Amino acid sequence: MGGKRPTTCCTLTTTLERGGMYVNVEEMRHALEMLGHRLSQEGLRGDIVIAGGAWMALVLGSRGVTKDIDAYLSPPTEPIRRAASAVAKELGLPADWLNDGIKGFFYGTPPQELWQEFEGLRVHAVTADYMLALKVYAARLEDQADVQALLQHLGIHTASAVLDIVERYIPHHMLTAKHEYFAEICVEGLPSM
Repeated sequence: MGGKRPTTCCTLTTTLERGGMYVNVEEMRHALEMLGHRLSQEGLRGDIVIAGGAWMALVLGSRGVTKDIDAYLSPPTEPIRRAASAVAKELGLPADWLNDGIKGFFYGTPPQELWQEFEGLRVHAVTADYMLALKVYAARLEDQADVQALLQHLGIHTASAVLDIVERYIPHHMLTAKHEYFAEICVEGLPSM
């Protein structure tokens, strides 16, 4: 409790792109550090599991910005939400900068690793293969570059190998031809070896 307040590493200068607000890697790290500090001030320690665009930026380093930090909040969630709201106000972030909507896409407890520990906050990250499964299951064309970065990271070069990973985490009956097609176009778009 009562630990030293994190130093301000940056003045948050969110980037306006394509009509939306984006935060960069430095801003995300700072916001998470401030979140942990707020929890610590209350004598609490929170745990979150990140995925999505923030995972791509913070863990894989394949992109520089994202709209929010998609995260599963470990119970009790209310102190984390309260602290996140305070951080949003303090740093001028959107109220939903820490977005727990990803929980609806987790099938069971995702495999995860401790990514970073801040005062008052442990940030876990889903594994790369789980992140691949989530992105392929979403099958959004805007995620194609993320999927290709994951394929290169994991050394995957065939659509069947992609679908094998997806089926480890997503029930087979939930997959359609759309997912197979998306895996195929992502693999086809990989740079030649």
